[in-house]
Amino acid sequence: QNYLSRKGFRVHPCGAMRALLWLGFLVPYVEAGVFGSPAPCHDEASCKVRLDTLTSKLDELRDEMRGKHLALQALEEIRGGILSGRRVELPSAQRQHLERGSPMISEVTFDARHRPVSTNVSRHFQSQRVIAADLEVQHHAFLHLKKSPGSKSASALLVLLDSQSKLSIYSLENEPLLDRFDLGHEGKVVQLELSPTQENHFVVTVGEDNDVRVHNIKIIAKKQKPDSPKEQGSEKDEEPKEKPKDKDARMLNVTASLASHFSLSHGELEETRKLNVVLPIERGSQTFFIAGDSLGGISVFFRNGTMRGRVRVTEDPGGVKGLIRAQGQQQVLFYSSHAFGFFSPSQVDLQYPPCTGWNSPLYDLAMEPGY
Repeated sequence: QNYLSRKGFRVHPCGAMRALLWLGFLVPYVEAGVFGSPAPCHDEASCKVRLDTLTSKLDELRDEMRGKHLALQALEEIRGGILSGRRVELPSAQRQHLERGSPMISEVTFDARHRPVSTNVSRHFQSQRVIAADLEVQHHAFLHLKKSPGSKSASALLVLLDSQSKLSIYSLENEPLLDRFDLGHEGKVVQLELSPTQENHFVVTVGEDNDVRVHNIKIIAKKQKPDSPKEQGSEKDEEPKEKPKDKDARMLNVTASLASHFSLSHGELEETRKLNVVLPIERGSQTFFIAGDSLGGISVFFRNGTMRGRVRVTEDPGGVKGLIRAQGQQQVLFYSSHAFGFFSPSQVDLQYPPCTGWNSPLYDLAMEPGY
């Protein structure tokens, strides 16, 4: 027969033979003390000690296997997060342990202690309106307008950059003021920055090919013309009277024009230098563009695109990660993965030695308001 049958259970001869061979293979190793067991027992007490020792070793092995299984499970979750483009939640101890071997862990995971306290979106957020619903927005920023005394015009506009690297400007009432303006980038735009003051408006865009383009934004406010008496009389009998419009209401006319463009040149040794971040600052009547690159350098450009100078501020991998205005635009706060410091655009040099001393890579930095 192909199988043995006893009380309804069927056992294949090959499976039974493999089990017997495995037991025959394991028993000599157990007797030889592979699991750390003592010498063969001769009485009941020694046999009990030997059994307890063997049981303890098996428990330790079980705990070790459970730890390995949890580690594999965590790595599988990280792999799934990388493939799907989402950040994976990890306990603090696991995340710190993995970061020691691979700093990139901080880019694809987040600390479980920092998860949102509340996920009840309907309680804390209320939808008011949808702006530019037909655009696939990649970058956005608020352009603040200079408000004259007694005027009720808009205080800010919404600047949008879509997936085709085209610029649009909308009012907060969803009125398109500039629609899909071509910025001239050949590739994808990776950063959008606006002018730091309300005196003159411009938009700075950085392409993935290190190309920086500056466009002036001209905004003209015109008073809206009231409806003529004839038109008001003809509609008087058909529709009920509407509330009179605000006499201070103004219509905005927005145009954009290219002011300058420049790119980050290669180093003296033709190093592969990538532009990470650009920050515009204004000092009096002068405008400077501060650029941080992947080799740890900070460059200063004039408004027309001419380079004023460059200095290397960090040796950390990845170079300068971010730039923040400080002390009324007199200084610029820069940070890398393991350092931060203050840079003077006027002197094109560091003011003080950078601050260091932590192990995990720096992800972001915020300054005290008013500093």
